[in-house]
Amino acid sequence: MPKLSARLLFLALLSTLASASWWTQYAALFSSEVTLDPKGAPKFFLHEVISTRFSPSGTVKSTLEFDSIVYSESENESQLVRPKLVFHNKPASEFTVTADAGITKNNETIDLIGNVTLKIVGEEPSAPTNIATNFATVEIPSQIARTGHKTTITRQSLIGFSHGFIYYAKDGLLDLLSKVTMTYDD
Repeated sequence: MPKLSARLLFLALLSTLASASWWTQYAALFSSEVTLDPKGAPKFFLHEVISTRFSPSGTVKSTLEFDSIVYSESENESQLVRPKLVFHNKPASEFTVTADAGITKNNETIDLIGNVTLKIVGEEPSAPTNIATNFATVEIPSQIARTGHKTTITRQSLIGFSHGFIYYAKDGLLDLLSKVTMTYDD
């Protein structure tokens, strides 16, 4: 009988400690006195996000995908990991931009940094045009991509180099800015 009451006393004590621990944790989580130190901490964290823009008629204009947001100092600027921006101009035409990182500004402009690639796919049978650089800025509403950095352009047997470009997605026009060299191989 003494062993049974010792066990019951032990179980009652253990149960009381568990309840007190849970209550302390619960009260600390929902207490109004608990505040987080926001210095150096992201204001939010998003992972594997897809953001879609629509035209007034309801068709998809563009899609922005990214792995995560690293840091956001303000509501108007976010640093993205591996962004991919796709413009849907026509059912048979697409303009895709990818990079290692990006910084959005007011959700209207995105600066792309590191291994920036643009792929322009037109109506068949035209071949896709690929553009590579290390930095570019994309104005999302006007669908314009630009850079002043060294650029490599490839399309089928065509290879070109330029210091900078401006691509107007709505018109399908690619302007090479300076020091342009083109090589065509039959």
